[in-house]
Amino acid sequence: MNKLIPLFVFALLGSLVAVEPALAQDAVAVADPVNWGAGIGKGIATGFAVVGAGIGIGLIGAGACEATARQPEMGGRIFVNMILTAALVEGVALFGVVVGFLMAG
Repeated sequence: MNKLIPLFVFALLGSLVAVEPALAQDAVAVADPVNWGAGIGKGIATGFAVVGAGIGIGLIGAGACEATARQPEMGGRIFVNMILTAALVEGVALFGVVVGFLMAG
């Protein structure tokens, strides 16, 4: 068992080393390593955009329901204003998602 531990450690460290063709004449260029930080940043940015839009649209809907409950005769105008405002919030959220995906190349 004790002889297998150095073997596993050596295999693990050997697999982590970036291998490039040392003596090959016509070697194909090695691809750039994946930038994990940019992907995580994109995910966080788009997540904030979507969560913010969800909270905003929820507050708009809650306000519209409360306003309609207070003045039922104005329900039609309140609904139109609610839909217009929710569409504007959704447009800004879509812009935030697109910017988040385009961030960092």
